Amino acid sequence: MARREEPEDFQEGLTTYFGKCAELVRQYADVIEQRYARPALALWIKNFKEKPITMTFIAILCILSVLPILSFVGISLFIISSIIFLAAVSAVMACLVTESIIVSIAICAMCSLVVVAVLATVFFLSVYSATRFALLVRSSGRSGFKEWAMETKQHLLPVKGAEEEEKPNAPDVATQHPISDCASHSDD
Repeated sequence: MARREEPEDFQEGLTTYFGKCAELVRQYADVIEQRYARPALALWIKNFKEKPITMTFIAILCILSVLPILSFVGISLFIISSIIFLAAVSAVMACLVTESIIVSIAICAMCSLVVVAVLATVFFLSVYSATRFALLVRSSGRSGFKEWAMETKQHLLPVKGAEEEEKPNAPDVATQHPISDCASHSDD
């Protein structure tokens, strides 16, 4: 129940805060209207009655000067926002280029490591094979060469699965004779 009351209290607090803010804005608007807007309008009307040609000129000048002022503000905002946009795009592009360079370096490093690993593997296999050859020929003579060749084949060539070698060939289905159904049912 306390949870339901909290949002209502929160809403009441927001409503009170909004009411205070709205009242403060009304007070400032009244001050601006009473101190500046009404006296300026009264002075404008008074001067327009006393000097109509001069005030007409000033009114036309003010109306015509609004367009260049608004254009200047609009163009300035456009230029500022364009510069900010280009800066953001440039920053993103710089990040992408930097990341691309780093990724390219990493890919080159990994490819280099693959090449080094292949070369090292080939080198060590060659050293092992030559050492094993020398040991077998030294200990067994000419038959050591045959042993070495068989070992090398076993190590380097893919070995057929032990399952394939141990399984006898399955009988050919075409050569099997079907058992008659009578023989299978004769025990019943």
